Amino acid sequence: MPTLEEGLSGLLTAPGVTGAALVDAVTGLVYAAAGDTHSGEDSHDLVVLAGDRLNRAGFEGEVESVIVSTQREHQVVLRLGRQGDPLLLTATVDRSRTSVAWALRDLTQRADALLT
Repeated sequence: MPTLEEGLSGLLTAPGVTGAALVDAVTGLVYAAAGDTHSGEDSHDLVVLAGDRLNRAGFEGEVESVIVSTQREHQVVLRLGRQGDPLLLTATVDRSRTSVAWALRDLTQRADALLT
């Protein structure tokens, strides 16, 4: 059975993905990371802030994903459902190497393999 680090390293083979981390959605604890994850530690706070603001604006339900774009990269955060507390998969994506749509599709397809 591969370790979390090995699974996350596998995500780095997706076009444009330069880093990935698995984060506890409740506490913000980083369980494992691979590559350039300079904003992985803040993904928990980003999801909480987005969820609070969306709920205040009248939206209902849990945040499934958050994408923040800068001139050089996208920070993609996906909520992974599982038995127990949910996890966040956060990835740094180089904008010059792929589009956010392709990166989101690849990460979503590969995310399930991390938890099996």
